[in-house]
Amino acid sequence: MAGQQANDDVLYEVKGRVAIITLNIPEKLNALNGEQYLKLGKLMERANEEEDTVATIIQATGRFFSAGANFADRKMQEVNTEEVFSHEYWLNRFVARNTWLTNVFNDHKKILVAAVNGPVIGLSSALLLLCDLVYVHNVEKFFLLAPFANLGLVAEGASSASLFMRLGWSKASEALLLAKPISGEDCLNAGFINKHYNGKFGTNTAQFNQQVYDDVTTAFENLHEDSIYQNKKLLKLCRDQYINHANSQEVIMGLNKWLQGVPQTRFAQLSQKEIKHKL
Repeated sequence: MAGQQANDDVLYEVKGRVAIITLNIPEKLNALNGEQYLKLGKLMERANEEEDTVATIIQATGRFFSAGANFADRKMQEVNTEEVFSHEYWLNRFVARNTWLTNVFNDHKKILVAAVNGPVIGLSSALLLLCDLVYVHNVEKFFLLAPFANLGLVAEGASSASLFMRLGWSKASEALLLAKPISGEDCLNAGFINKHYNGKFGTNTAQFNQQVYDDVTTAFENLHEDSIYQNKKLLKLCRDQYINHANSQEVIMGLNKWLQGVPQTRFAQLSQKEIKHKL
């Protein structure tokens, strides 16, 4: 085991032949600010270059896998009005980051596994859709929410492509057009979830994460490593054209929304309870 630091927001360790990235902000339901998403991407790059690993597991602590972007982050609130409506601000904080982060997940060469302990929302749900294998603790308590239409935004993380590929057109339409939560049962029926554990670990997320690690390492034991990587490349050949096109189009449409001030207005209305969260 190497690389893990205690009391950090995003943890990293190598355990056997697996790199493990842990979202560790349970008090905020693992909602991530811009710097934390940037850190997640850097750790994904680090995991991609580990010499002796076959798989990368993304897991979390607490009861949510990730509540998406933390728009209550104080650093964003401290930005002056002129800057928050500028091209420079959003090209740096939104377009460049989202494009890069989506590519980092999509281009990951190892087996990319998500150990999903609870619901996932927003940009984090888009990144989950780019994982190869999805293991869910409790289907009854899991849901996937892409609330972009409720926030005055558009799809992020290539979710306009990955949602219909993973869940089908009808569920993708509900998710993106109506900002409707997609239940764990619907995700399971669509084939998005590889395995679930019926919530048998209760609130002990650490035990669930350990079980996923055990199951993954058993699954790739004695397989030929290079064959795994080559097969993943083949699986991605057709997917990549959809993901890359969606990624480029989403960030430009999203940039225009930020410059128009639409999300900023929606966030203010949500905080004042003039409109409701779609949960």
